[in-house]
Amino acid sequence: MPIMLKEALARLTVPQLKELLDHVPDAKAATRKDDLVERIASALLGPELMAAWLGLDEVQRAAVAEAAHDPLGEYSAQRFQAKYQKQPVFQVAKARSHGYSSGKKSALCLFIHSAGSAEGYCVPADLGQRLREFVPPPAPLQLASFETLPVQDGWVERLTEREALQEVGIMLRTIEQARIQVSEKTAQPGAAALRVLSEKLVGGDFYPVAEKRDPWDQEIGPIKAFAWPMLLQAGGLVARTGSRLALGPAGVKALGAPAQEVLRGLWRKWVKSTLLDEFSRMDEIKGQNSKGRVMGAVAPRRAVVEEALRECPVGRWVTLDDFSRFMQASDLGFVVAHDPWQLYLCERRYGSLGYDGSHGWNILQERYILVLLFEYAATLGMVDLCYQDPKDCRNDFRGMWGADELGFLSRYDGLVGLRLSALGAYVLGMTTAYAPVVRPSDVALSVLPSLQVSVLRGSLSTEEGLLLNQWAEPVQPGSWRLDRQKALLALETGHGIAELRRFLESHDDVPLPEPVESFLLQCEHDGRALKLGASAVLIECRDPQTAERVASHPETRALCLRAGPSTLVVRTDQLDKFHQRVRLLGLGMRP
Repeated sequence: MPIMLKEALARLTVPQLKELLDHVPDAKAATRKDDLVERIASALLGPELMAAWLGLDEVQRAAVAEAAHDPLGEYSAQRFQAKYQKQPVFQVAKARSHGYSSGKKSALCLFIHSAGSAEGYCVPADLGQRLREFVPPPAPLQLASFETLPVQDGWVERLTEREALQEVGIMLRTIEQARIQVSEKTAQPGAAALRVLSEKLVGGDFYPVAEKRDPWDQEIGPIKAFAWPMLLQAGGLVARTGSRLALGPAGVKALGAPAQEVLRGLWRKWVKSTLLDEFSRMDEIKGQNSKGRVMGAVAPRRAVVEEALRECPVGRWVTLDDFSRFMQASDLGFVVAHDPWQLYLCERRYGSLGYDGSHGWNILQERYILVLLFEYAATLGMVDLCYQDPKDCRNDFRGMWGADELGFLSRYDGLVGLRLSALGAYVLGMTTAYAPVVRPSDVALSVLPSLQVSVLRGSLSTEEGLLLNQWAEPVQPGSWRLDRQKALLALETGHGIAELRRFLESHDDVPLPEPVESFLLQCEHDGRALKLGASAVLIECRDPQTAERVASHPETRALCLRAGPSTLVVRTDQLDKFHQRVRLLGLGMRP
């Protein structure tokens, strides 16, 4: 509920009111509280308001403008700091003070008052109305962006758009062909799976693999290789069979779909997924799985970061610090932890993040932003990255208990800047169409009547090599032979023979030989020779007479078939109905 000026002044003590009266131009002295409130209010709601306003410095005027033009009249110190990178002066030192005294109220306190014990600060409603008559609105908030970032030693610029367009197919084929295992409990890939996936990444992972020199050394570890199986599982393209990942029907379909559509679908599924809390990748922060409601929901966090990403100009660099401040200044906040006391570094009691200075925006919200952008948005090609080694890059955690031996708080601390790509704009719905840059292939193939396929010129991309391995057996480096068994297996799992035909025809200048055409047509025809029907159950009868009785009776004959002298077969979806009809014949059926 809006507060009025006299109501706000009445909450102050007489000494505090006297301090404010000193800032009112030409004000007469008063001693009684009611008189002090009346004189200050009359001045601020009267002609002296302009003079009082002119007595503020530039930063204080900006604070008043922000609050006066806020829809609720609120003043947020966090938002102001994020936008202006400075704070206005609310208190000044007294002429004579002692160790326990606080400062004297500045002139800014005439305008911005406490809204209550837990309601922050605001400009009273009646005062705000007067201020808006002459105080100009604050400058609109803008996200700073740059054509280029200054080059510094150790900085890496990574263009992720083209990599993602290639890698999504590579990851799907790798999961289809290799034995990629994940934890049955967490769905996260293990060390062996991460090694296999890392080798398939187009440009490698963001950081090279480095062996630990000492057991206590921090390890950056895989980023993209970890993200891909999580994204594909959340997107419903792959599924777990026990601990092994397998391509699902949607994954097979995705192999023939435009890569940008697959990537857009993965992001849309990810922002709603509960498969993983990205903050759990902050290895040094323990206690996230403690009992009780410790961590906040992940979907609202992602939605807020996504909203901020839409404010980024396409093709221009934004520093991570500017992006983070922009989110704060725009009031794009979110909850990472409901109970930071449960989170800790090293030791639960002394290293708790509940202490002041240990659970601020920079530790919780900003680190979450780093994970989401670095590991997931960049993996999907939505943002290009500028980054460096995370060690000693962000030292804002050094004052926390237990941080003495840490080189970095998270493996993502090295992120310096990001650039929204054209693909990212399409994924976020900022554009309605996306035209990927088609890279011309320099590969020339020779397709022989013997069904042998050889590379004459150039080198196959990772995805092209995986495609050939899907349909053909390697003969020697750079040479394959089309294989009927492999082709039938590919067709059974949902791949189309047209995909192989297009690939061969586009890389060979002459028409395909007749034996190869025959091979393709025969495989396509034979690949549909049989079709899986409904599953069924075998029923063993006590003797052939009982089997004949059930199979020929009007109540049951439409529900079963003879499969032997004393055996009947019943479709699984008809089993309950069959059981009921058998009882009508006076017969029982036990497991």
